Order: sequence, then structure tokens, then C-alpha cells
Amino acid sequence: MNPRVLSIVVAPLALALTSPVIASSAQTTEAVQSGMSTLQNAAAGRDAPPDPKPDLLIVPIPQSSPSLGAGVTLGGGLFYNPNGSKEPWTTGGAVMATSNGSWAVGAGHKMAWGQDRYKFTAFAGYGDVNLRFYGVGPSAGESNRSVDINDKGFVAFVDPQIRVAPNFYIGVRALYLDLEVSLRRDQDVPPDIELPVRDFESRLVQVGPVAVYDSRDNSLSPRNGIYAQASWLFGVTALGSDYDNERLTLYANIYKALGERTVFAARVSTCAVSKGSPFYDICLYGASSDLRGYETGRFRDRASWATQAEVRHRLKGRFGVAAFAGVGGIASSFGDLGNGTVLPAVGAGLRWQASKETPINLRIDYAVGKNSNAFYVSVGEAF
Repeated sequence: MNPRVLSIVVAPLALALTSPVIASSAQTTEAVQSGMSTLQNAAAGRDAPPDPKPDLLIVPIPQSSPSLGAGVTLGGGLFYNPNGSKEPWTTGGAVMATSNGSWAVGAGHKMAWGQDRYKFTAFAGYGDVNLRFYGVGPSAGESNRSVDINDKGFVAFVDPQIRVAPNFYIGVRALYLDLEVSLRRDQDVPPDIELPVRDFESRLVQVGPVAVYDSRDNSLSPRNGIYAQASWLFGVTALGSDYDNERLTLYANIYKALGERTVFAARVSTCAVSKGSPFYDICLYGASSDLRGYETGRFRDRASWATQAEVRHRLKGRFGVAAFAGVGGIASSFGDLGNGTVLPAVGAGLRWQASKETPINLRIDYAVGKNSNAFYVSVGEAF
């Protein structure tokens, strides 16, 4: 593989593996799956014949987010193809450090066999992450009062899948999370913030079905197609979980070319968790691809929805621009989403394609939400 291509395609893995590892188990699995799929498809070149020769690269990547501040991620990836699959096997890892004292390390592996009928992804990571906790519910996020907490934990998951129809895969996901939460310093806790003390030392073990539909023409820079995923995870106390909760997550990304240089992209998503779920596994904004402009976890509750649209336009040369807008909401239950808090967001960004051979961009976005704003530096599109 061309070294310049490698230097770009390794970036999504590094960012995925070190996205707030323990901010939400669901967001972690989505980030890792997306990042590693991007790596595989870029390495394969989609239409290029599989290259059996291994390739390895280690590269530093700058980043910025409203939750963790500015930082750098050192990521590495090994690409190899022992069975001649269309998608090469990928093994990679990353380590991250940010300006607010957070750090994380993670490693993952993804492979396919049987002419890509069978797929398997595994990931493990440890994080020591400093975040702000605003409480649970819409009024908590709108009050703009928070306490500083520290999350230390180990997370791992496996995700085997089988293709049952063209572009359609089903599988089983198993997730393990061992978490320790503490207040970062002596501080006064606002009376309207209820600290979830029972969740400060806990273990979450979940197992459940997952389904994926992917008709995109290119995973790096799709112009047409759909990527949709549904997962329904159940806490299993027999396996050591402290919770027997349920979590349902659905999302779909839709892409439509409007011309040679312009693409319209849209995303719809929803989340619902059962009563008794830990605060770190309920639905929240800011840790995944939903509604830029909000700090991770400022708005969280047992149900959420979001829809957003983005227009991406490639200028001459390697530069491009994007404009996006969206709206979502949170509520205490799925049935109350229609009466819950509405969260709008709007923003714009600049794109730069760092490699002529690989259509993946360095992304700089500025977004404004409800009494909130955020600046992002990342690799790859938000969705």
C-alpha cells in the first residue's frame, strides 16, 4: 500500500479507539466499528485486488473536542491479507493524551473470511478520562451547572457477523465494561445534581443482536447509498453484570450525490434504555455522530432522537467546505420523546484531502447548539 495512503487511513482507527472510551459503551462500539471498517475499505481500495504483503504505519494525529480539549493521538495499523479477502485483515492500536489530563489506550482487530461472508471485530481499551457531569434529564443540561468527575475503566467487545443477503449482515455483540468513577477534586455539588453514587464502581456486561445494512459506494467518502445499524443489548447478571438493563440503538446514514462535486448526507438516530441503567450507558449527545455543538454528556436521559443534514462541496484542488444543521431531543422514556426537550444545532466546516490517492478529509468544524458551541478537529466525516 502506498505510504501516503496509509498515513491517512490509519487516522480513523486512532480516533475511533480513543474516542471517549468510557463515555458511553454504545458510542465506543460505533466509533470503533466505523473506524476499522474505514481502514479496511481504504486498504483494500474497494476495487483493487487484495495485496498479501503486510503494511505497517505509526502516525501522530492532532485532535480537538469540547469534552477533552486539545490533544494528540499516536495511532498504528497493520494491514495484511492471509486468505485473499476483498477486505484485508486489520490490527491496530492507539494512545491518546489531551490538555484536560485525559488519556486512553486501545487496540482492535477486524477480519473477514469465506469471501467476506463472515466478519469479526474485537476491541479492548483502558481510559482515564476527565469529564463534566451535569446530571440526568433536560433541566440538568439546560442549567449549565456541573461537577468534575474522573472515569477510569476497561472496555472490551466482540462482534461476529454473517452476511445473510446482499449488503445485509446480522450478528451478536458482547460488551464488557468495568468502571470506577470519582470526583476529581473537592468541590461543592449543586443541589440539583444527583450524583449516581451506586454507579461509581460498577461492571456492565451486555449481549445482544446487531444488524447492519451497507449499500454505500465508498466507505471513505460515500456519494450514494445507505449505512444503517440496529443493536439491542441486554445486561446479563449471570455473567457478572451489575445491571440487567436493556439498550436499543438505531441509526441510518443516507448519501445522495447532487453533482460531480457536491454530496447531500443525512442521518437519523434514536436510542432508548430501560430503567435502572447506569448513568454512563444512557442516551447522550456529543460522544458520537449525533448533533455536533454539544459537550459529551451535557444532555443525557433514557431516550433520545436526532436528525441532521449536511451538504459537502469539494472546491478546486484538495479543499472543500461543508454546512450542516440538525435537531434532536431527549426525554425520560421513548414514549415521551414527542414532549421532550428539543436540541437544535447548526454549523459549518472546512475540509482538506491530505492524500490524492485516498478520498478522506481532515475535518475542521464549528457548531452552535442550544446555549452551547463547539470546535472540532478530526479525520473523516462526522457520519
